[in-house]
Amino acid sequence: MPKIEKVEGETFSLRVTRRKSRKRSKRTSESARIRVKCGCCDEAVEISHDDRLISPASNFLEINGVMGTVQEWRHVFAPLLGFQPVVSTAKGGAKKTTWESLI
Repeated sequence: MPKIEKVEGETFSLRVTRRKSRKRSKRTSESARIRVKCGCCDEAVEISHDDRLISPASNFLEINGVMGTVQEWRHVFAPLLGFQPVVSTAKGGAKKTTWESLI
């Protein structure tokens, strides 16, 4: 059974459990998972991910059944967490996005 990590804050503590990926059989496997539960009830968010992270642009996260790349989720959650995108252009014309803290 995974250890429950408590994330303290100004309100109820979040309960976080992490599981490594594992093989179910020769054909199926279970992705690594992070489960975040509310501190006052049993509501939860499940985040499935590939624990062999190679490139954020090509790896997927599944959050409560919704699939998206790491980059797509970053665009969704970064503004909520106090970050804004900063787009810069390299010499070859390629655009690069970095994130700057607003806090």
